[in-house]
Amino acid sequence: MKKTSKFLKSIALFTLLLPSIILAEDERITVGAPPEQVEILDDFDSEEASECLDSTRTGFFHSYPPIYYPASSHWVMKISALGDSLEIENGAVFEFDSWDGQKALYWQAQTPITITQNRTWFSKYSYRIIEQSSGESIPANLKLGPFENSEYTHFLSIIDRNQGAVALTNNLSLSICPDDAKAFATWHEGQAIIIGINSGWQSKTYNLILINVNKNNFVRAKQF
Repeated sequence: MKKTSKFLKSIALFTLLLPSIILAEDERITVGAPPEQVEILDDFDSEEASECLDSTRTGFFHSYPPIYYPASSHWVMKISALGDSLEIENGAVFEFDSWDGQKALYWQAQTPITITQNRTWFSKYSYRIIEQSSGESIPANLKLGPFENSEYTHFLSIIDRNQGAVALTNNLSLSICPDDAKAFATWHEGQAIIIGINSGWQSKTYNLILINVNKNNFVRAKQF
């Protein structure tokens, strides 16, 4: 119980401190830029983390009754008139080639999408946006970070480097793929995370990717 209480206090502390790093109502997090440092407790174990599994359905459509999706699901908010970028529910903007993006012009607002890594060799794009209903996909890069105060923007709240584990502000707890330890070593509390699906190596074990907006990189992960 003491360990559980300590973990919950850590989450509560981060929630209280988070407004201090929010600068303006519509301000986006800068891709590749470090956030203001927030001191957070740096320990938890798998037993504590297992208590956070019930709060992972963070995405929903504004309907009644609300339709919930896993934390790795996203949806289109708007697409640029030129068909060269799209904005998702948290305000993050992904850019892509306008030739490829012509198909995106037909995607509707609130269309469910999946974000995964781009596995095409020699491509300048790191990610691939997949429209869930049709299976159409577009290689893309993260251009603009999400809004800092969006209810759909998640942050790293606790990092346990010894166990290679993290907890997010949506109460999702995850284990990081050991092969991604080098990238993970540069991550810190307070950095913004976009959750996607791993479609590459070790996808059966580590089925998710965590896109770190501030570092502009990603690691593979699995939920506790």
